[in-house]
Amino acid sequence: MNLLTILLTTASLALAVDQNHNSHCGTYASNIEGLTQAGYKTGWILDRKNWTALPEVFAQDLYYDSSELGSYGGVSNGIDEARTALEASSKDTRTERIVTNLWLKEMVAPGKARVLTQITLSHWHDTALEDIKKTYRIYYMCDDIWVCQGGEWKMWKSYVHNMGPGVEAPYFGKGNPLLAQQY
Repeated sequence: MNLLTILLTTASLALAVDQNHNSHCGTYASNIEGLTQAGYKTGWILDRKNWTALPEVFAQDLYYDSSELGSYGGVSNGIDEARTALEASSKDTRTERIVTNLWLKEMVAPGKARVLTQITLSHWHDTALEDIKKTYRIYYMCDDIWVCQGGEWKMWKSYVHNMGPGVEAPYFGKGNPLLAQQY
């Protein structure tokens, strides 16, 4: 084997390894670390209502389907539609998403991953603490496809599944001793 053949074979193998399912996206040490951080970052962006940061975690052609949550969910096609829905659902509210049990189920292709994530969403409307349509807690799981775009993981497809028997009733109603305390 001559030197040129060895160099070409080595270069071809290096390119093949770089394109396999084990390569990773972004600056994190692994795909699971990058995807976990992207999932947490998504929760922070949504809870802080930082709508201008959505392109950091959502693909422009995002498809988000939470219709399984009934009147608490819906379908959004594209990042702009998702932003409009998120702004409307969080108007005059405070939210907290607890992102847990993120599982990288499979690398679908290079730069494309299927991730299952469990989330607890608490949603408070300060002037409607007894209204289950405005103040509630819900447990759900996201079955997502994330894609590597611009060196970062972005949510591309999301299918939300209700993990509880329904939405938890308001939990800050009259008679709650915590409401009388000032922090």
